[in-house]
Amino acid sequence: MQPAQPGQRVKISPKADCRILMRGQEAARIAVAAIGRDESQRGRVLAFDRVDPAQWFMQGMAELQGDFEIVAYVMDDRHGGFTNHAYPVEFEVDGTTYQMPQPTEQLAAVILAEVYTKNGERRMKLSNEGFTFGIDAYVRARNMAGVEVPYRNSPGVPLPGTPYPGSGPIPHPDGRGFSEGQGRPKPMPGQMLGSGSGVLIARDLIITNAHVVEDGQKLEVGPARDIAVPLAIDLVHDLALLRCTTAGEPLPLRIGSPLFLGEDIMAAGFPLIDVLGADLKVTTGNVSGLTGSGGDVARFQFSAPIGSGSSGGAIIDEFGNLVGVTSASLAHDNMRERGSISENVNFGIRASLVAEIAAAAGADLPSLAISTDNLRRNVVARTRSAVVSILVHA
Repeated sequence: MQPAQPGQRVKISPKADCRILMRGQEAARIAVAAIGRDESQRGRVLAFDRVDPAQWFMQGMAELQGDFEIVAYVMDDRHGGFTNHAYPVEFEVDGTTYQMPQPTEQLAAVILAEVYTKNGERRMKLSNEGFTFGIDAYVRARNMAGVEVPYRNSPGVPLPGTPYPGSGPIPHPDGRGFSEGQGRPKPMPGQMLGSGSGVLIARDLIITNAHVVEDGQKLEVGPARDIAVPLAIDLVHDLALLRCTTAGEPLPLRIGSPLFLGEDIMAAGFPLIDVLGADLKVTTGNVSGLTGSGGDVARFQFSAPIGSGSSGGAIIDEFGNLVGVTSASLAHDNMRERGSISENVNFGIRASLVAEIAAAAGADLPSLAISTDNLRRNVVARTRSAVVSILVHA
């Protein structure tokens, strides 16, 4: 057995057999499929045969023309879980067995290998990349909305030659992939609805946006997936206060001194977590306006780039004090229809509103001294400890 290195490339025969053996505790929850990547095969899916609850096999890969990826993923993803818990994983091809390294991040779908042709030779690139939100996120990132994935949302152990229980098309988040007039299906209990960000403002207290937790029946915080419970919701100001026992240190709120136009700020959160990964993202910018849309004094404008999933994240000053909570971006498409261009016009909710919702909920905020240390490395380290991801389930 050889230890596999991510990015390692090996030659394989045109009709190479492929066997994947999982030795971890949750191997029975993982399925394996080969999914086409190039234009001629995009969205074509061939399932591996399941030999036993922990072993998958494909006899010869000649049928897989063009480029494709071999993906291992959690079948019953409505109940959470990660492929990490199925490791160690052994990947055998052409009689050679490779020991796959365990992913450093918590991933619910992992690309084990990429198979392609170069200079007339069949080759394979061993991989170790994946998606926190599973096979749904993989399909969307590859622009394959509507593709049918075998064994999806099925906790059972299918036998070779039997129909794929739970198979079905994965819709695009905006509803594409459904026939006209069909609409979106009603979320199933436990199904993930989306993700956002939150900020620790006290021990066991997290502030986020009301729209982040909207319709959520189960809220999971951080990589440990600690359970959060809403304490207070302010729909007018788009704030939600959550109670959650989780690791981290709160950020001090800067509410005694006003923001000034042009002030340097940083935005921290978890945008596009299924594409960019589950680690914290930090961007820089400045306070570009002292009011929100229509002159809303509860909000301010800032220019640090954000993305879907940044909502509820921290807006901090150069010393790492919380000055606001990320709320929204200007609707770029609407502005373009009017003949205008808008980039990085984003809105934050002032920290004073955070203090008010905590007081209204009867939650005591700690008397944290305002930070005066503006060494960027230290500021980011404190922010990393305080800003958390939030997964929202039906």
